[in-house]
Amino acid sequence: MFSAKSNLFAVLSLALGLAAAAAQAAPASAAGRPPQACANVTPRTCDLAHALGRGINMGNMLDAPREGDWGVRLDPAYVDKVAGSFTTVRLPVRWSNHAAPTADATLDEAFAARVDRAVDAFLAKGMYVILDMHHYTQLSGDKPHPNEITVDAAVVETRMVNMWRQIAHRYRNRSPKLLFELLNEPHDRLDGEAWNALAARALVAVRASNPTRAVLIGPGQWNSVRELPRLRLPPDRNLIVSIHNYDPFDFTHQGITYLPKPFPTGKTCCDAAQRKAVTDALDAARRWSQDNGYPLHLGEFGAYKAADMESREAYTRLVRDEAERRGIGWAYWEFASSFGVFSPETGQWVEPIRRALLDD
Repeated sequence: MFSAKSNLFAVLSLALGLAAAAAQAAPASAAGRPPQACANVTPRTCDLAHALGRGINMGNMLDAPREGDWGVRLDPAYVDKVAGSFTTVRLPVRWSNHAAPTADATLDEAFAARVDRAVDAFLAKGMYVILDMHHYTQLSGDKPHPNEITVDAAVVETRMVNMWRQIAHRYRNRSPKLLFELLNEPHDRLDGEAWNALAARALVAVRASNPTRAVLIGPGQWNSVRELPRLRLPPDRNLIVSIHNYDPFDFTHQGITYLPKPFPTGKTCCDAAQRKAVTDALDAARRWSQDNGYPLHLGEFGAYKAADMESREAYTRLVRDEAERRGIGWAYWEFASSFGVFSPETGQWVEPIRRALLDD
């Protein structure tokens, strides 16, 4: 138990740390936004959650079954593009397709070295890097993607734990600006207690070599805010909670043909009901954060290219503004594919989305 004096010192230190982090890493337009709720994490982790600021997902690249399968690769030129505009990069990686199919899940060294180069390139630019495990479809019971390997069901979860043991050891000496995210969007068979138990096992594997590195853990139902009440975090003071939000879903996912029941195109944004869907979700997440003492990160939001550009711009600016108003850092989905803010074909920003994300 801390004395009153030491409590006061901790509060003052935290306040100063937040101010310093905001001055250094947060954009000017975010000045004065509320601090993260951080009662159950260290001051450094709280500062880090706040400093993540504005981010971008390098999606459909290293998380494809094979890089290039989904039409885009992690071009080295993208590093400068991203670093010149965003504070944080989230790097989705399909580790499971580049590891032995056995329980030990020995990582393919050539692929791991490819990830090393990407991580180090972004870190060298001074960026925060969120390295996650993405699209391990067997964990949630999904149908495998084309070119994805499958393994014996008996070793699926053990492989995840052992992959994290190797990943964590591999990056144990990297900058604290490298964060780990245990799993992207657990769902279905991993909802509720199943995910709570597996996340705890994976975190133990990480902590063997990275005792204080910040780790992101999100709730089930695809990192849904609605699933936050069922998220039971391990006793660890270096955790940030990752949420995703694509509400209103019939707008953001219109025209996507791989959905079980595709949404028709032509839906615009953003009327009062749509705005309320966005703000209600973020308010619920903020209340959970305040009640439970863990900071948040909005790891994904975005609108598919089938929506009209004016509506996509309005939606993107709405979510960005409302997240920042609540002190929540974010990472847009994604850089250069079907939700993208950059066009590989033209070599130019998709300007309406870029300004919605970054302009004051």
